[in-house]
Amino acid sequence: MSRKRRAAGLFLLMMSFLFGFYGIGMYWPEALPAKGVTVPIPLGTTNAQTIASLARSGVLPHPRLFHLAWALAGYPPMQAGLYEFRGRINQAQVLHRLIAGQSTPLSLLIVPGWRLQDIYQEIHDKAPYLDQQNLPQGAAAARYLARQGVGAQGSAEGWLFPDSYRYVPGTTALSVLRRAYVRMQRELHSLWAGRAPGLPLGDPYQALILASIVQKEGAPPAEQAHIAAVFLNRLRQGMPLQSDPTVIYALGERYTGSLTTSEMHVESPYNTYLHTGLPPTPIAMPGLGSLMAVLHPADSADLYFIAQGDEYHYSESYTQHLKQIQHYLQHAGGAGL
Repeated sequence: MSRKRRAAGLFLLMMSFLFGFYGIGMYWPEALPAKGVTVPIPLGTTNAQTIASLARSGVLPHPRLFHLAWALAGYPPMQAGLYEFRGRINQAQVLHRLIAGQSTPLSLLIVPGWRLQDIYQEIHDKAPYLDQQNLPQGAAAARYLARQGVGAQGSAEGWLFPDSYRYVPGTTALSVLRRAYVRMQRELHSLWAGRAPGLPLGDPYQALILASIVQKEGAPPAEQAHIAAVFLNRLRQGMPLQSDPTVIYALGERYTGSLTTSEMHVESPYNTYLHTGLPPTPIAMPGLGSLMAVLHPADSADLYFIAQGDEYHYSESYTQHLKQIQHYLQHAGGAGL
């Protein structure tokens, strides 16, 4: 056999070995622990850091082969995300998932009627992969958020639109809240532009404040437009709104679950039993339904309502209101305005 043929044969043997090693290393599935492996890849993580994290987690038994495969693919960007691996998986599948961004969805939920402190609690309890650095804390958080572009009129309260907001590990909580603020701005100004005529509201912010009160009244969606009409009629006549949720907001952590007679007289600009007009800021995050209810209220002259479970009864006069209280509430229990 000639020297050239021996060299060619040796070369083919080496190439076969290399391709075989590459194929086994990249495509042979590895068994993962029964509970699986979770690897967070935060925003801003370099590709080298990503590969190192995957290797430390045990997902990549051959990180250099993985890097070679990634290079042969043309160095496509690997996406940030929360990656969960279970069962048996090979390195080629890991690479495909990283490039395609096939990560576990993460989202921050904001529920209609939540206050800013409720959203903060949700971030603390259920969003461990959000970066909470630079997120204002304490009693002045609503004011400081507004200074950072999350809120207006000096407060973030009421300005975060209830929805589910997707994110990946390393996203700042501040940026997610800013998205919620931009969404509320868009929805509020769109609804304000198409509002019903003759509303006793001077600007979109007043609509936001009243919508937050309607939201916190806790009525079923079908009743919100009628309840909004009651409050709007009271504003027209200069009557106090007399909404319990505003007093509860004024009490803050002092509220124990039921309003006492003395608490109903707490001195605060949020106490709508003592002060006419609207409170200075929203008292919660209103949902789309309560915003629409305020800007497109029911056609009604009612000034009072009482609630008995999910049933609501309305009246135009105080005399009629007292009769309804006697008929519906004194015998069965309930709440009323």
